[in-house]
Amino acid sequence: MSVVKFDRGNEQHKNLEKELILAAQQGSVGAFEQLINQVEAKMLSVAAGLAACPDEADDIYQDAMICAFKAMPGFRMESQFSTWLYRIVVNTAMSSKRKLKRQLSRFVSTSVTSGNETQQEYEKYSNGANPEMELHNEQLSKAINRALDCLTDKERISFVLCHQQGFKISDAASVMQCSDGAVKSFLFRAREKMREQLAEYIR
Repeated sequence: MSVVKFDRGNEQHKNLEKELILAAQQGSVGAFEQLINQVEAKMLSVAAGLAACPDEADDIYQDAMICAFKAMPGFRMESQFSTWLYRIVVNTAMSSKRKLKRQLSRFVSTSVTSGNETQQEYEKYSNGANPEMELHNEQLSKAINRALDCLTDKERISFVLCHQQGFKISDAASVMQCSDGAVKSFLFRAREKMREQLAEYIR
């Protein structure tokens, strides 16, 4: 299948996208790749905003795309393809975060049986698990990361989508599958927490 360049916003684009979706639902990897190539940078950016550390973003994106390809037959075109894809990226990021917490919890609760083994396990679970250790060393970068860690999952998702990605409230609500009012509430609480955590930098 030849590469199709989308001209967004017109009927031809919609028809081409629908054609690729139908082909992907029939198992065409090439069609699926053309679909995600149009939004890859944005999806990676969302993954980075929700990841526990920078290195994790690529893994989240790859896992999300595998999940999306497998779920293609169930996509009913009731929402925009990009909205559906964003939702999968967000869910994958939250699942990854919960998995990391479980891994760290098991590590902390495990009895020490060998010095070498303990060191290996520490490196396995702590490498990349602490955002402060992985982000830039500048104080502001660390402060922003700590502030983001103070947010609940819903607050962080709304903040990343609306402030970092420039989503409209309604679009963020579609991705998060909640009301516009709920997104506004999450954003308000996120801003208040961020403002409190970064007070010394924004005076």
